[in-house]
Amino acid sequence: MSPPFILPLSACEDPRLVGGKALGLGRLLRAGFPVPDGLCITTEAYRRHLETQGLVSQAQWASVMSAGEPEQRAVLEQCRSLILKLDISALADECREHMSRWGAASDTWAVRSSGSQEDREGASFAGLYRTHLAVPGASLDHAITQLWASVWEEQVVRYLLQKGRANEVPAMAIVIQPMVAARAAGVAYSCHPVTARRDQVMLNAVPGLGAPLVAGSASPDEFVIEMKEAGEPVRIASRMLGGKVEQLVLRRDGLRMEPVGESERSAPVLSDHEAFALARLVKQVERSLGCPVDVEWAIDDAQVWLLQGRPISVVRTSEGLTDDRCEWSRANFKETLPEVPSPLGLSFLRHFMDAYIVEHYRRLGCRIPEGLSAVRTLDGRPYLNVTLFHSLVGQLGGDPSLNAEQMGGEPLQSAPSFQKLGALALIRAGWLMWRELRRVERRGPRWFAEMQQRASHYGTAIVRDWPLAELDRHLEELARWLDGHEVTFGIAAGVGQCLQTFSALLPRWLGDDWRRLMNQALQGQGTVISAQQIVRLAELTQVARQDAVVSRGLELGWDLASLRRHAGSTAFLASFARYLDDYGHRGIGESDIMSPRFSDQPDALLDVIRVQLRAPASEPADILARQRSTRTTALAAIRSRLRRRWDRWILFNWWYRRLCRFFSLREANRHHLMYYSAAVRNLLLSFGRRLVERGTLQSPDDVFFVTLEERAALRSDRERDWSALVKARRAERDRWLTLTVPDTIRRWGEAAGTNLTSQADHEEDGLRGIPISAGEATGPVRLIRFSADWSNVQPGDIIVAPVIDPGMAPLFGIAAGLVVEMGGTLSHGAIIAREYGLPAVANVLKATTLLRDGETVTVDAGSGIIRRGSASGY
Repeated sequence: MSPPFILPLSACEDPRLVGGKALGLGRLLRAGFPVPDGLCITTEAYRRHLETQGLVSQAQWASVMSAGEPEQRAVLEQCRSLILKLDISALADECREHMSRWGAASDTWAVRSSGSQEDREGASFAGLYRTHLAVPGASLDHAITQLWASVWEEQVVRYLLQKGRANEVPAMAIVIQPMVAARAAGVAYSCHPVTARRDQVMLNAVPGLGAPLVAGSASPDEFVIEMKEAGEPVRIASRMLGGKVEQLVLRRDGLRMEPVGESERSAPVLSDHEAFALARLVKQVERSLGCPVDVEWAIDDAQVWLLQGRPISVVRTSEGLTDDRCEWSRANFKETLPEVPSPLGLSFLRHFMDAYIVEHYRRLGCRIPEGLSAVRTLDGRPYLNVTLFHSLVGQLGGDPSLNAEQMGGEPLQSAPSFQKLGALALIRAGWLMWRELRRVERRGPRWFAEMQQRASHYGTAIVRDWPLAELDRHLEELARWLDGHEVTFGIAAGVGQCLQTFSALLPRWLGDDWRRLMNQALQGQGTVISAQQIVRLAELTQVARQDAVVSRGLELGWDLASLRRHAGSTAFLASFARYLDDYGHRGIGESDIMSPRFSDQPDALLDVIRVQLRAPASEPADILARQRSTRTTALAAIRSRLRRRWDRWILFNWWYRRLCRFFSLREANRHHLMYYSAAVRNLLLSFGRRLVERGTLQSPDDVFFVTLEERAALRSDRERDWSALVKARRAERDRWLTLTVPDTIRRWGEAAGTNLTSQADHEEDGLRGIPISAGEATGPVRLIRFSADWSNVQPGDIIVAPVIDPGMAPLFGIAAGLVVEMGGTLSHGAIIAREYGLPAVANVLKATTLLRDGETVTVDAGSGIIRRGSASGY
């Protein structure tokens, strides 16, 4: 007797016939758990229907696996095409007859994969096969063939090859159940999936249907519930709320993404009573199946439903790193991003870190645990996984203890264990690294010039009237261009390599103050493009002094429009226009594409020139001479301390010149990446204007409130309420801006479960940090938290800020010193401060809280100490 084409879920017992998902649901149904009844289209139906098109699974699959990549892609596409042409009307009619017992044929159904290899040990196939939700009965045949065709996707082939199962031929069974109109859904684990504690249940929950959670596009609420041995809940050990902006809901006309209500966003998806009930239920499933399980669940207006149940085949405490075991820091991100970046900016940051930084470490042979993140967000702020980068540097044989000094942030409290790469792997990594550094040095300058050219091709006036399709095409083209021309990793590696070498050699050669001498030796190179704007501003100030109308207008507070109106065509306005041509694409928080640039708000630069006019005249040539003198003196001191060791002096010179080159490249890379960013920003704003005209968005800058993945859908998905989504995200960002977060997180669950407010710590007479630019300066504190504070800075002030945003560079020509709460020797702001010769100390914890505006301090940037004096009343 031939196996059946259709089985009720309660009769699904043969995994080869019904696949993993149907098998698990059948077990739950037979045990009496609340599962929506349904049916299974078996793997026999799949095989027999494929045979009608001449597709013999075994033979066809073998030919796919043996083919080269281009031929393989063509064969797979042909197989999918044949499957989609199958006539399965008889099978669909039989399904509808079976389904009539649960509702009319016009009801909607969940049509889900149940592959023969799904949910097996070591190969879950999660996310590889398609799922169709809210399918009308009349569309069953199309949904079924789509699922069958999904077996013949390239991603399935790659997955099987990766898992070493190329000889296994997958077959597709299908589960069909009535849709649950869920108001909440998620996943429950009967034991903690990370720590393997059997006395804890973990729940992930989102509002509405659970598809966005399974797809990874929703941030869930997470509950960890402590349990008694009898399976009764004791208490909620931790509750971490996710960002609930949208929910997928079932309506009469199908599925819709709708904004989450204002009051529900900050409230838990589940009440304590519901969380306890789910924890109790999942423990009952564990006892019934005899092993730890994870269960997909949904709650409608009537009850809890179980939508999938499968054993957690291997439960053990993870030997590798996991996100929750890592330490996280705002270092590096805090200095170049706004306090709360845009959704588009955050999604690009994640892509940038994964594609252009972490992927390079993988190519070098570093071991990175599956699922480990480089970036995580709390209340809209991004954090860097410093534990991960500690491990990566250590695997390559470097000294990871220098990471905090170079990148900023607090030292790692709990260092991870890691295994250094073997000798042959290190030789290979060294060769690959050398090739990357050579690529950067040879091609970087040419690519920087290309970035600048692209910015001129995509000026605001040029792209303003382009149609939507044209804008979309150019945005995609720019993205592909960056994939082949990004050099940030190689440049950072070159700088890090030099600093690692100096950290190993110079303490023995020069003594304890070697950092002070090196910081001085790095001043006045004249090649750091970001620092050159300071001298250019000084030159602009000199031009303004020589024009009575301009200097008088600036003294009276004229903005740029007033200057143009009253001063006419002056040398100052021409010079200012050239300055904006060269530096107008820079700005505060410039790494977020939503942030305005100096060309958008040029009056901020006029404020700096206005202050410089009030100060004693300073010749730009004097600034450059002072920097060169400091560098020459420091290099002479280093040469003197090396005495007659010519070998050491030659070695020092080689690495010193190399460090100077890579520091210059580092700033040139950022400077020109901002040209690239300006081009993308102009295209996006025009893209937003077209969508405003179409009624999709309310404002052109709404485009910054969608993610990279969503932007592609903006043009085609007219049914989605994009304006409501943007409104909800703007409100969420406004709420996040009222909250403060720690700069370092060592226990993510604790930090994420608490809304922090700023606290005044005990004030001390002295503060200490990392010296990043040598020198000493005394003056009144000037707190700079926002760009609006720029106009408060006076000559001789000590700027105290959260970070050194590179956009602050124009202020360095006014200030006497700089103190920041976070930063390192490798930060962009540090390089600019060093080149200009501004005494600067970073990583001074809570400096903006402990120091008061106007009080006098002395910045000793040789030792990294800030000494407080009496308030000056300035």
